[in-house]
Amino acid sequence: MKYPQVVALEYDGWLGKQLRDLARESRWLIHSVRTSSAVKAHLQRGNPTVVLIQTDLSEEQLRLLALIDDIRRLDPDVSVIVVSDIKLPDAERCAWTTAILDLGARYVLFPPLTKPVLEDVVSGLLSASINRIARQAIPNRVLTHKSTQRNAVIDLADQETQA
Repeated sequence: MKYPQVVALEYDGWLGKQLRDLARESRWLIHSVRTSSAVKAHLQRGNPTVVLIQTDLSEEQLRLLALIDDIRRLDPDVSVIVVSDIKLPDAERCAWTTAILDLGARYVLFPPLTKPVLEDVVSGLLSASINRIARQAIPNRVLTHKSTQRNAVIDLADQETQA
């Protein structure tokens, strides 16, 4: 069975610190990495469920956005959250959000970003993933039900002609 994990591509450790208490309470693993190749290595091993990408949306960081496309190709079930370090004017924020969501991210978060917001987003995605994995682990059971009532098909065209 795969166990859901969080991989945080970050440069200052802020994301990991914000999620530390939640991870400890829920017994989830958070891997803080500094390179996109480290993220891909975690994906190839199998377990990540949520990938957080911290970026300042500068030209040097734009190559990290290509990572979102790679993640979608390697494992479409992985949820990607992009976290920006900078506060942008509304028009720029909307343009970046649209572009990032088009690449396949689930959420794009901009400042002011609070710990409860980040915890809620990650917790919700991990819980949904755990439920999906649990459903996959339980084989589909065929429920047998002896019923005297047969499935009835109602043809609306027949009812119009009868009226």
